[in-house]
Amino acid sequence: MLPVLRRSATLAAVRGLTVALLSVGTAAHLGWVLEYFLDTGLSPLHSFPGELSADGQPHREVFRMAEWVAGAAFLLAVPPLLRVAPVHWQGRLTVAVVCVFGLLLLLHATFPPDCAPSVSQLCRDRDDVSASHRIHHATSVLLTMQYVVGPATLVLWWRGGWQAIPVLVLAVELLAWAAMVALGLLGSWRFVGLAARAQLAALTVLLCAGMAYLLTIGRDVRDRWEDVPR
Repeated sequence: MLPVLRRSATLAAVRGLTVALLSVGTAAHLGWVLEYFLDTGLSPLHSFPGELSADGQPHREVFRMAEWVAGAAFLLAVPPLLRVAPVHWQGRLTVAVVCVFGLLLLLHATFPPDCAPSVSQLCRDRDDVSASHRIHHATSVLLTMQYVVGPATLVLWWRGGWQAIPVLVLAVELLAWAAMVALGLLGSWRFVGLAARAQLAALTVLLCAGMAYLLTIGRDVRDRWEDVPR
């Protein structure tokens, strides 16, 4: 009995650490909300969130640091998450998505854009952008894809009422992604900020649901220790 209790207590501690790190990452990832309280000079309706960290933008360091903290927290959450996540491939795929997400956020914060295209025609027209600008653009595209892949992996293995959450989030992410693609094809980026921020808000809902899932489902650890003598 004592080994079982000891292992259960250890797993509970790992689960608590995982949720704590995911909480830090989620809170930091919400750093873009500060644009409503700071004078950024950018329109939340028509600008990409990544423009908040562009060179020359006020408070750029605040938004870069928030994104960097988020990426680091999600990466640090991966080892304990491997311990508490299901051992089937769908669960492992979800952990891999969290890992890639953390890496992309770090790259996104480390390589800011040269300028904010939503407020600068010169920025939109220039071709001689830096490597940092190109990397930022590439990671932005990959993050947009990640926002779709994340909930899709949870749809594969969450059951019951829990499954409805990633399904709804996936629907929002796909609609927002389709809207941004359509606006790009039309050559108009008006309201692209609304779609991009809808993606970020939907992801926050998913992350909060993920933490609730860990705290709720994780309380029952009997199946993990079926090999322990009773």
